[in-house]
Amino acid sequence: MTNSPSNPRGNGGGRDPATGRFARGNKLGRGSPLAGQAARLRAELLGAVKPADLRRIVGAMIQRALKGDVPSAKLILEYALGPPQAWDVLQRLENLEAALAGRQT
Repeated sequence: MTNSPSNPRGNGGGRDPATGRFARGNKLGRGSPLAGQAARLRAELLGAVKPADLRRIVGAMIQRALKGDVPSAKLILEYALGPPQAWDVLQRLENLEAALAGRQT
C-alpha cells in the first residue's frame, strides 16, 4: 500500500473542490446517456393520455381495489394519501431526546 494519492491530477477525482460536483471536462460527469430518450418518451406519453383516459384508468383501479385487489388498493391509497408514516415517530423521537439528555448530564 502506498501513501501517494490515487488521483495524480490532484483535483479530487475530477471534481470541483468547492462543491464536490464533477469538474468541467470530466467524462464521467455527463449524466445518464438515456436521459434525453426518457424525457422524449415521457413527453409523448403525457401528450397521448387525455384527462378522460386518466379518469377511466383511475376509476378502473378503484373498482379493482373495491373488489379486494390489494395491490390496486395500495397504489390508490399511496398516491392519494402519500406513503405510510410510522405512527410512533413522535414517541421514538421523545425517547431519543430523553436518552440524549441523560447522556449529557
